[in-house]
Amino acid sequence: MTLNLNSELAILECSGSDAATYLQGQLSNDIRELNNKPWQFSAHLSNKGRTLATFIITQHQENSYYLITNKDVADKILPRLKMYILRSKVTLAISAKSIYLNDTQIDGGHNLQLSADKYLTISENPQESTIDSNAWHKFLVENTLPMIYLESIEKIIPQQINYDLIGGINFKKGCYTGQEIVARTHYLGKVKRRMAKFTTNTQPQVGQSVVSPLMDNQEVGVIIDCYQDGQNHYGLVSLQNNCLDSAYLDTDNQQKLTCTTLIDESTGA
Repeated sequence: MTLNLNSELAILECSGSDAATYLQGQLSNDIRELNNKPWQFSAHLSNKGRTLATFIITQHQENSYYLITNKDVADKILPRLKMYILRSKVTLAISAKSIYLNDTQIDGGHNLQLSADKYLTISENPQESTIDSNAWHKFLVENTLPMIYLESIEKIIPQQINYDLIGGINFKKGCYTGQEIVARTHYLGKVKRRMAKFTTNTQPQVGQSVVSPLMDNQEVGVIIDCYQDGQNHYGLVSLQNNCLDSAYLDTDNQQKLTCTTLIDESTGA
C-alpha cells in the first residue's frame, strides 16, 4: 500500500553554498553526518531548549537538503527559520514535490527506509496512493517515531521524546539555538520525563495534558501522538518517569493510560 502524506507532511528544501553551515547552527543534530548516512532525526528548538519542530532530514544532493516535518508546523516555523539566514547563501522554501509512505522503493524517487518494511519517498511524479491519516499515525506510534504538531510546539525538550536515544541529538557538534538547555539536561542528571507508549479506551488529543494522583493531579506529561484501532486508542506520551503506572487524561482519574516504558531503566537506554 502507498500512503499519500501530502496532507500530513511538508518538505522544506534548504540549498545553497552555505546551507550546511546554516543548518548546523539551527538544528540539534550534526548535519555533516549526512555525508555518511541516508537520513537523520533532528529538531529545531526555541532559545529555552523547547522543541519547535522535529525533522527527518536527508541530503538530496551537494549543498541541498530536505527537511521533512508536519505540514502545519512547517508553515508556522518557516518565517522563523528564514530570520536566521541573514546574508548567508541559502534558499529555504516549501517544496512542491510529493511525499509517500510505501512498502517498496519508488523508481526515480528519493527513498528513505524508515523501518524494516516501509519507505518514505519524495517524488516529483504523482503516485497511485491512498489517504489514511490514521494509518500514518499508527506507523509513527508503532515505530516510536515522535513528531511535533501545532498542539505540542514548545511543550517539551528533545530528551523528553527520547531524541537523545534515537540519534536526534549530537552533543559534540557545537552551538545551536537552544543547545545550552539540552546539554545541561544531558550532563547534569537523569531526564525526569521520557516518551512511553500507551493504550486507553478514551479518545486522547495530541498536546493534551496528562495528570497523576501521585502528584496531586498536576500535569505530569503530554500526549505526543495517537491512533485508533477498534474501541481502543494507542499512542506516544511524554511522561514523568515515576507516573508510568498512574497516568490519566482527567483529574477525576477515570480515563487511565496504560503505559509501557520504551527504555531499559537499568541502563537508561
